[in-house]
Amino acid sequence: MRLVRSQGYMANEEMAQHFSVAVQTIRRDVTHLAELGLLCRHHGGATPVSTVENLDYDARQILNSSAKDAIGRYAAALIPDRSSLFINIGTTTEAFARSLTGHRDLRIVTNNLHVASLVSGRADFHTIIAGGQLRPQDGAILGATAIETLSSFRTEFGVIGISGIEEDGTLLDFDLEEIQCARTIIRNSRRVLLLADHTKFTRHPLGRGRGSAGYR
Repeated sequence: MRLVRSQGYMANEEMAQHFSVAVQTIRRDVTHLAELGLLCRHHGGATPVSTVENLDYDARQILNSSAKDAIGRYAAALIPDRSSLFINIGTTTEAFARSLTGHRDLRIVTNNLHVASLVSGRADFHTIIAGGQLRPQDGAILGATAIETLSSFRTEFGVIGISGIEEDGTLLDFDLEEIQCARTIIRNSRRVLLLADHTKFTRHPLGRGRGSAGYR
């Protein structure tokens, strides 16, 4: 538990090497600790139990990357060419942006510098980056100026990520400024796509977003 807390995320293989035991032993122990509520078990590794802070960006990039790529490809297939869309903060929305390479003539508004970088090479994509305060840990752009920029547009699609989902569908996040930006995107999108892998149903951040009504 101390090792996982110190790293934010550890793969089963790394823990097996650290303790000089078989990977199967680590999987069994992680499962037991997760059942006791002492760790969060994920495919291939474990993270600490926390309701007050998110994982580091590097850890989130690794966590369930194959699932996020699959979600990104599936969601990208729902976006027609020549569409307008918001893309917000998160590693799953970044996987979505990577999957847009086969599209043409998209209009993208984003408060995520990584998303802007991923689509910047396409001459037929028109990308608008929200102004505001940069969070250097993960390339998020937040604050009143970001909200004002996002409020200036109305798009066909809003593609958003989230940090946690309650059993009743309530959406949760760690940062109130992220929630405010996500709410702005939801209000100004004709259709909202919520991208979330299965681990989001095991996490319970403090900030409350919106219920699931209206999501597709």
